Amino acid sequence: MKKCHFSILYNELPFLKQKLPFLYERFEQLIFFDLNVGTYNPHFSTDGSHEFIQDYPDPANKITLINETDISGVQGYCGGGSIEKQKMFALGSRYVNDDIDVFWCTDLDEFFHEAFIDEVEECFRKFPEVNSIDLEHYIFWKNFEYILCYLDKDTRPLFARVCRHKKGNIYSHCAIQDQFPQTLFLENQQYYHFSWVGNARVKNKFHHYSRPPTGSPQNIAPYEKYWKDVWMPFDESMDIEPGEIFGYPHMHPNPAISMGIKKFAGNLPSYVNYSELKRDLDLMTQPTP
Repeated sequence: MKKCHFSILYNELPFLKQKLPFLYERFEQLIFFDLNVGTYNPHFSTDGSHEFIQDYPDPANKITLINETDISGVQGYCGGGSIEKQKMFALGSRYVNDDIDVFWCTDLDEFFHEAFIDEVEECFRKFPEVNSIDLEHYIFWKNFEYILCYLDKDTRPLFARVCRHKKGNIYSHCAIQDQFPQTLFLENQQYYHFSWVGNARVKNKFHHYSRPPTGSPQNIAPYEKYWKDVWMPFDESMDIEPGEIFGYPHMHPNPAISMGIKKFAGNLPSYVNYSELKRDLDLMTQPTP
């Protein structure tokens, strides 16, 4: 089966450096839409992400980098999250080759085992009624040793990232399972989601979340308080016993989500240089306003 992988991004060079070589080896088409849609003047990444993709060796002509900053005229978008990201997905959908069989749309901070790719194809061949495949996520916190967890489970469900492709499909942001509801849920595989790893990267995310939406006030105090009271004082050398849950319910940055942290006990994907990735995420520069 021929596979296309699509990602939207902004300032994610540390993840690109680890993930793009793996994706290039295993996928027939790669589409990237690099755009900061959180400003009045959308622009490409300022950390070198755009140039990294643009200059990446591509002898098989697999890579499409969408060089578009004006998405105001995009129609037919759908899904969840911001309208701008829905539009990015809709525009990106137009670039998927007609001969693609499977569409993937993991975020750049979401990794998976190589074996999952083959398992997807096996499932689609074995179960013709299935049109999407979903996994739960390990959500990593601070580094690659700790995961956010509930009292009764270590993983968190999000939206499906893999589905069958058909010519003309317009894919949705954060709602693929709504478009393709015949979903097969695999319990023997997980995504490894590095959403809260790295001091500088997390601070960058808080910078984004603390910006008031246009025309409405936003209380940034929870993020400032979390950074001061939870994130910065945490000792990464703390001895947390296997299976022990620490800090429940206030370890997730969103105060509405009750989670603690615990030691991760699984096996991470082998193609990532974790010490290099952690260093790069700790040292990321602040985004350009």
